[in-house]
Amino acid sequence: MKNLCEPSLLELIPLNDRIASFSRLYANSIRYHHWHQCLELLYVEEGYGVVMVDKQQYTMRPGRLFVFPPMSLHKVMVEERVRDSYRRTVMHLDPYAMQQLLAPFPVRHARFASLSERAGRTRVYDLADKRAQLEPLFVHYEPLLGRAACEHEDVACFVLHLLSLLPEKADAPAQNHNGLSTQVMYWIEENYGRKFELAALASELNRSRSYLSRRFQHETGEQIHDYLMSFRLRKACELLRQQTCSVAEIAARVGFSDTTYFISCFRKKLGETPLQYRKNQPR
Repeated sequence: MKNLCEPSLLELIPLNDRIASFSRLYANSIRYHHWHQCLELLYVEEGYGVVMVDKQQYTMRPGRLFVFPPMSLHKVMVEERVRDSYRRTVMHLDPYAMQQLLAPFPVRHARFASLSERAGRTRVYDLADKRAQLEPLFVHYEPLLGRAACEHEDVACFVLHLLSLLPEKADAPAQNHNGLSTQVMYWIEENYGRKFELAALASELNRSRSYLSRRFQHETGEQIHDYLMSFRLRKACELLRQQTCSVAEIAARVGFSDTTYFISCFRKKLGETPLQYRKNQPR
């Protein structure tokens, strides 16, 4: 039997007492659906591929900025031919601390609050025409924000400057609503709380089990069971934050028939037990 706990699901960002982390990264990428507990900004400098988020697909290309709110389930698929040259700037921000810093700037504060709404909509902006402005901005702030104890004023200045460069409207996703993987994701969203049976899913989509599995892996780069586990654990996190029901009740509601197995998967992938996760959430 396949162990559904195999891939990592929550990329833990150790901000600790910091409100931001800033990195300029080369090559490599996370190759499975995952989420963060903080806001992520991903600016693509070099490389092409597809970003899958909110059951949508966006073309990844130089000059695009992706804004992933906390708990946004997403995956970056870099084209194999350019994987070694994939280059990006990534910033993670504590949304609660940032909103306090931006309070004196009501317009920017409101926009940041909208972008960082937990489990909100991912925004994608094409900033290719602003690359000449962004490169010196990143070069200037990299040593200031990349250090362990960056100044809050520097973080605020960077975010205010970046927000001023964003267009009013975000880019639309690619029109891929008829893709088989998208249909699977919608089905999982409706049925994740039930015992999963590939045969039932395949029958409803009028496909064979083997064809469905192959197509999903081809379109997303991962297996259906892995995506299902990602979705279930993210839903469990939402319930732990928003409701007071027991761990056993939450396990059952997100599709786990065995509470002990649920706790084991949760701890393995999030680094803490469900009760610890609930206790550590901001009030």
